[in-house]
Amino acid sequence: MRKLSTLVMILILLGVAGWYLHYRLELLAYNQELLTSDEKTFQGTAYYTSPVIPAGTYRIKIETDGSVDNVRILDESGGVLHEPLIAVRSDFIYTSKVPFKVDVKFNPGSEYNKYSVLVKIYKLTRK
Repeated sequence: MRKLSTLVMILILLGVAGWYLHYRLELLAYNQELLTSDEKTFQGTAYYTSPVIPAGTYRIKIETDGSVDNVRILDESGGVLHEPLIAVRSDFIYTSKVPFKVDVKFNPGSEYNKYSVLVKIYKLTRK
């Protein structure tokens, strides 16, 4: 039983390492141009919604001292285009054929009264 659980853990770690390597290699295929960078300090639950972003391929990077509870991609009228089902990633590539907005819900960690939030959106173009 112990060997099986060790094997499962090794496979999970290899999967995560493979995903990370694939993501980093994919980023190398693009030129990145910073489109928007917003940094704010909050206390309590906070929401961030980006301005409308034209259709295209973008890297969305979210950094916080607290926690990211939810990231949604909305259309111009506020309808949900994409919402992750399992885990909230804080650095990902998103491609859209329609203009969209990025909507993020933040929560302070249990030890944070005030926390910083930084959202960066990069326009990606193929090299």
